[in-house]
Amino acid sequence: MQTLSSMRRNSTYKKNLIPFRWIVFFIVYQLLASLFIYLTPLIGFMFCYLIFAREQQEIEHEEDSLMLYLSFAYLIFIDVNKGFYLFSGLIFFALFYRIFTVWLETSFKCKNCIIFVYVAVGYIGIYGINNLIAYALNQQLFNLGWEYAWYIFSDFIIAVVVFRDKIL
Repeated sequence: MQTLSSMRRNSTYKKNLIPFRWIVFFIVYQLLASLFIYLTPLIGFMFCYLIFAREQQEIEHEEDSLMLYLSFAYLIFIDVNKGFYLFSGLIFFALFYRIFTVWLETSFKCKNCIIFVYVAVGYIGIYGINNLIAYALNQQLFNLGWEYAWYIFSDFIIAVVVFRDKIL
């Protein structure tokens, strides 16, 4: 019995389970969002998260984090699951982040306005990039329906609750 008492569970590796839990949560949520039209695909929320994570990474001069890569993978998963063109979300994020992020944060003083703009631009921008690609490939264009307004509103509420302290 003496040998068993020296065996302890190592609790230092709990940090590695957190990304795995988020992966499982977002995959299950995305599958449920495919079944139920009123569940938002969280494109705008993830768009906000990516912007705030990249800004935090640049401020702290860190290397790329696992959660950032997982967020990019989630955007790719949304592209595949919702029938968008592959990497359209990442293309739009790269363009928007480099061109407009600093201007928006210096122009707007209202924190909730910035979060709303990020969420709305996330949905409308990915929609626009997909229509631009579809137009270039002479394919059928995507329809902009009432669901986008619902998705923007619900993602905005979620993003305000989660990111209320992220903007200076």
